[in-house]
This record gives sequence, C-alpha cells and structure tokens, in this order.
Amino acid sequence: MDEQAQALLDRLVPELADLQKRAALAYWKATTTGDKQYEQQYSELEKQYREKLADEQLFERLKTLKDGEVSDPVIARQITLLYNEALPNQIPKEDIAELVQRTAEIEGTFTRFRATYQGKPISDNEIRQILETETDTYKRKEAWYASKQIGEKIVDKLIELVKHRNAIARKLGFRDFFQMMLTVQETDEGELFSLMDELKQKTDQPYADIKGEMDKIIASRYKDLRPEGLRHWHYVDPFFQEAPDVFDVDLNRIFQDKKLEDIAAAFYKAIGFDVTDILARSDLYERDQKQQHAFCTDIDREGDVRIVCNLQPNEKWMSTLLHELGHAVYDKYHDETLPYVLRQPAHIASTESIAMMMGRLTKNVSWLTHYAGIDGETAENMKINLTKQAVLAQLILLRWCLVMVYFERDLYANPDQDLTKRWWHYVETIQFVPCPEARHKPDWASKIHFTVAPVYYQNYLLGELMASQIWTTIEKTVGSGGDDLVKHEGVGQFLKENIFRHGAKYQWNDLLEKATGEKLNPDHHVNYLVSTVEQLVETKKKKAPRKKTPTKKDTKE
Repeated sequence: MDEQAQALLDRLVPELADLQKRAALAYWKATTTGDKQYEQQYSELEKQYREKLADEQLFERLKTLKDGEVSDPVIARQITLLYNEALPNQIPKEDIAELVQRTAEIEGTFTRFRATYQGKPISDNEIRQILETETDTYKRKEAWYASKQIGEKIVDKLIELVKHRNAIARKLGFRDFFQMMLTVQETDEGELFSLMDELKQKTDQPYADIKGEMDKIIASRYKDLRPEGLRHWHYVDPFFQEAPDVFDVDLNRIFQDKKLEDIAAAFYKAIGFDVTDILARSDLYERDQKQQHAFCTDIDREGDVRIVCNLQPNEKWMSTLLHELGHAVYDKYHDETLPYVLRQPAHIASTESIAMMMGRLTKNVSWLTHYAGIDGETAENMKINLTKQAVLAQLILLRWCLVMVYFERDLYANPDQDLTKRWWHYVETIQFVPCPEARHKPDWASKIHFTVAPVYYQNYLLGELMASQIWTTIEKTVGSGGDDLVKHEGVGQFLKENIFRHGAKYQWNDLLEKATGEKLNPDHHVNYLVSTVEQLVETKKKKAPRKKTPTKKDTKE
C-alpha cells in the first residue's frame, strides 16, 4: 500500500502544484488590478485544478488508499488531505465550470465596486473614516447605508450560487454545502454548534456588561441620544465586528504618523521572524480597481509568500497587517523537507490562530511601548482602559463570529427563506444591535466571505480560542514573563518548533495537543474574558461615589 500510494503522489502532486501556482499568480493579478482578463485566467486554472481532482478513477484510488493500510503516517496524511480536497469535486465538469465562473463573477464585482456617498464614489477606507470621525448622525447613517450597497447589487447572484453549491453537495450525498465543507475541513458539526451554544451562554452577561458601558459612552457624544437608541452607524465597523475606541484610548492617534510596515518588521524580527522579503513582494496600499480587503497567499509553497493590504495609518490597519503577517510566517517557516501536500498549515483554524494572536497586540501595553513609541508613564496610565478595550474587542469579535456561523448554516439549509429577517434575528439576539426601523435590505450579502470564503467563519472562532491556548502555553514555557514576550526570540522559536515546521503532518487538534499539552480547550479564552469583565465591573462599583442618604433638608430642596 505504501509503494502504491507514493507512486500515485509522485504522479499527481507535480501536476497539482503547477496548477496551484499558476492559479495563485493569476488570482494575485486579478485582485490587485481588477483586470477581467486575469479573473478569467484564474477561473480557467481553478477549473482545470478541480477537474483534475474530479477524475473518478483518481478519487476511487484515493478512497481505497485512505481506507487501506498505508503504514507510513506521512504518506497516509497526504492521501487523506488529497481525498478531502477531491471529495467536493466529484461532479460533472460543467458543474465545476459553472461554480467557478459564478464565484469569480461575484468576486470581480466586489473588487471593482465603489459605493456611492453624497453622489460620489467612495472606498471602504473612506466609509470607515466617516464612521470614525463624523459627528452628524445623518451623515453617519448615509455612510453606513452606502457600505451595504454592494449587497443589493450581488444578492440574487449570491443566492443562486448558494443553491448551486447545495445542488453539488447533495449529488455527493450531503445534506447541503455547509455540511459538506465542515466534513472536508475535518470539523464535527455537532461538536462545533455545541461549542458555539456554550460560548454564547457563557459570554452573554460579560458581553452585555461591557457593551452596556460602551453604549453609554457613545450615546453621550450625541445630543438627546439614549444608549438603546444606538444603531450600527453609531459604531465604527459597518458590521460591528470590531470595537470602537471608547475607553479614553485613542489608538488611531498612536499610529497616525507611523509607517506600519516598519513597525511590523521590527516586531517580527524581535521575536525571530524575518518578514522583509514578504513585505517586498506584497501589495500594501490602496488604489482604484484593487480589492479593498486583506489576505495572505502562499504562491508556490517554496517561499513566495505575499500579502495584500490597503494600509492607512490607524490601529485597524496596524492590527490587520500584524494579522496577515501572522499567516505569512506560518507559510514561510514550514519544514522545507516536508512533501508538497504537507507544506501548508495544519488547518484553516490553525493559521487563523496565529494571525489572531498577532493582530491582538495593538491593544497590548508592552507591545505599544516597544514598537509604537508609547512612553512608560503613558502606557501605565492607559493600562486599565486598554485592558477594557482589548476585552471589548475580543468579545465583539467572538459574538460576531457566532452571528456569521449560525446564519450561514441557515443560509444553506434554506436559501429561499426570508434571509434578511433571519440575519437580523442573529444580529439582535447575539450582537444586541437593533435592526434599523423599516430596514429590509440584504445587508448580509455585503459580507464578501459568503462569496469567496464560504463556510469559513467558524475557523476565525476556533482560531481565536486556539490563539489564547497557544499564548497561555508560550507564557508558561518561554519563561520571561508576559511583558517581555513581545520582544523575545523564544516566541518565534516555540511557534517554529511546535507548530509551523509540522505543516499539515497532523490533524489540527492533534497538533494543538502536541504543542500545548491538550486538545482545544475554550476555557483559556472564555475564563479570561469572563473574569476580566467581572473584575472591571467590581472595580467600577468600588470607585462609584456612594449615594448620600437624603435628610429632610435635602429632600425639601
């Protein structure tokens, strides 16, 4: 069996590697230029790649080998990963071609689209700038509406794409596309939603507490506005997936005169990673026709790792840059002797865990002191409020991930239902943000992930939990104390030796256990959030002035 499996790998993998590299280069050009010829080139290469995996004889051979007695674990893991990749492609070529073309068409619309605000085209960065600085509620509302215009433009095509994906999944024996994608991602659906239910229940109160404090602060900035009157446009992120700066911590000011890539390079170098080559290959600043989002891509699994950003000198893009470079160092520092199939992260959630761990650092006092030029006294004075800001950000992200995953399950379960109503059900009951009065637009469809990264968001959620578990382990094993970890080479050494170098050799939860001593344990993340909010609430109660018992004179006056 081992010899047969290796012979298959020797024949198949070079062909797949060539197609993947050419497709990655075409995708890079398509997203950085908006040129339709590259979109078409990418679609054609993606179709060829899927058709290669769709070969029935190849699939049966992979299945036989996967179910057989391959004794070499490295060979067996490659066969399993290729089988998981081939499974969703066991459909006619015309279905593959249609799926790829539909996806590329919608993504191309996202890439070239610019919203209209007050009669003029406006970028996502400009919308965010309005939501960060504008004090006129009506202008904020108009900007928020503009951020959702893309949803109306593509929603019909997206729903048809969802139905097409479902039809393909059902041909392969799955309930729907959502179930199929979780299966090939080696994620148990029952365990995932039990975890999500638990996370919602355990974070309901701390989230309500800290969001309530945030809402009071935001409402106080507007005349005659009560906290219960807040709507999405009173926050900064159009989906309320990121926390606004509210606790007397103006993080944007810290970065307003900084070159973000220099800060990122200095930090990564200090913990043991050289990212200068990655940054040199990357596309970091916005321009017309370029995709407005951020991503990391490993072009060839041989060192050509790149990122796309649309940098602005603010905290959001500093965090995003650290995040994408977290993906990039994972890709760069795998063991070069691994077979091609294993020269990738163990799982989507595994690479997200590293990216999220790095992206959090813009709210870390020690990191800000060492890399953003904050002096020690200022850092000490902002420590409590920065802790509040960090916990608020993590709770908002966690609850946002819950919205996305619950909704996406329902989207594929019944794409003909009133999806707008379903969307707002989750937004209102999980994020605690009311639907704007008389609003019935497909705002959900303006989230690009439903098109380009379907059934993906659970990996952000798992990644966030894994990030806390890994960071806790680093704190225990590197041994220099939390404040020094942001400039300690031991951090990079730990990640390289325990996670990166293994690539995809192990199933993701097995790798996590090898690295941290236990399989996924959400308590590392949840207990920190819950206990921190409880401490902050208790501290606030102690500091609050006591109410004086009224005397007769007081009462009369």
